[in-house]
Order: sequence, then structure tokens, then C-alpha cells
Amino acid sequence: MTDASDNHSRATFNLRYIGRLSLPVFCAGIICWLSLTSTPPLIQGPLGWDKLLHAAAYALLTVTLGQYLYMHCADSWKAGFYAAGLAIVYGGLMEIMQLTMQTGRMAEWNDLVADAVGAVAGCVIFRQAAVLISQHHARNQAHG
Repeated sequence: MTDASDNHSRATFNLRYIGRLSLPVFCAGIICWLSLTSTPPLIQGPLGWDKLLHAAAYALLTVTLGQYLYMHCADSWKAGFYAAGLAIVYGGLMEIMQLTMQTGRMAEWNDLVADAVGAVAGCVIFRQAAVLISQHHARNQAHG
């Protein structure tokens, strides 16, 4: 009977990891497509709209990577820091791919700076969300 319950808990555990990993993989895929397509969708907007989109995309990537990495380490700062680092490296890879592939896209240092700013913002957002969620769980444990 314990073998069946162990198998069930392992399957649930694996599904949880796969589910949490699917978000950052999806975000990275969308970023890759937008970065490497020869005609990305253009959105008209205020000053620096392109850089704002870069920052927002990499902030979202960092938050989703952080929530996955947080399952592997109990320290939200460490998870957020690693997630931001991975997002910045990914941004650098996208810029290198734009430079080397013949897609008609141009690599720009300003894009990488916007990616890094977004990744750092995502790290801060992830950390604050982790603190709020843990405080909420602590209050529920104390009252429940």
C-alpha cells in the first residue's frame, strides 16, 4: 500500500515541477520568437516603448523562473537572483542570435540594458511576492 502512495506522491511532485517549469519555458519561447522573427508585431506607444516591452518581458521571465527555482531552494533572494541572472544571460543570447542570424534584426546594447533592468525589477517583484505569500501562509497557520 505504501508503494502506491509513494508512486502517487512522486507523480504529483513531478507534475508540480513540470507545471511550474512550463511558464518560464513558454515565456522564453515567446521572447525568442519576438526577438528572432523578421517582422515582429509593432505596437505604437510613448517614448521608449520598445525598451519598456523588453523590460516587461524579462521581468515576467524572471518572476516565472524565480517561482520555479524557489521550489529547489528555500531562499527567495537566491531564487530571484539566479532567475535574474539566467534571464540576463538569455537576453544576451537573444542579442547574439540577432547579430549572427540573417533575420533582418539588429542587436542593440540598449536592448540588453532594458532586459537587465527588467530582470532586476522581476527579481524585486518576485521577492516581495514571496514575502507576502509566506506572511499570508504564516497568518493562516497561526489562526487555523
